[in-house]
Amino acid sequence: MLDRMLIEIESNRIIRDALFKDCDIDELLDMRDDKEFDSEWIRVYNVLNKAKIEHYEKKKIDQIREKSFLKVYDLLQSSDIASCVSDDFEIICKAYVTCYDDVWIHSLIMSYINGKFPCGRLERTNYNIKECINKLCENKGY
Repeated sequence: MLDRMLIEIESNRIIRDALFKDCDIDELLDMRDDKEFDSEWIRVYNVLNKAKIEHYEKKKIDQIREKSFLKVYDLLQSSDIASCVSDDFEIICKAYVTCYDDVWIHSLIMSYINGKFPCGRLERTNYNIKECINKLCENKGY
């Protein structure tokens, strides 16, 4: 599925300009720094950072991070937003390969599926990690 995610990113089907249309970059970054979002992001990151991930999976995750960073940078010329998206895709991929089911990470993924840059309070979802990743890779537009 990581290969599929990389293809979808390269094909502009996951990260599109509509994700950031009519958005104020500074406002989005401020909302990411909001305690509610930031504390959840850090919590999930810390859990997944300790997870054992195979070398070949790490290499694929690095490719996804790089490609997502470049896509966003090409769209916005903002390394700050591009870094956020790249970091999000790192934890999304790690959650997938470790089968880490967490309502907050599911909500993060669903934000991308729904064409919303994840920040602030995320809308909760009942999907599990595999369902979220399948929806992300099958997303045909928002």
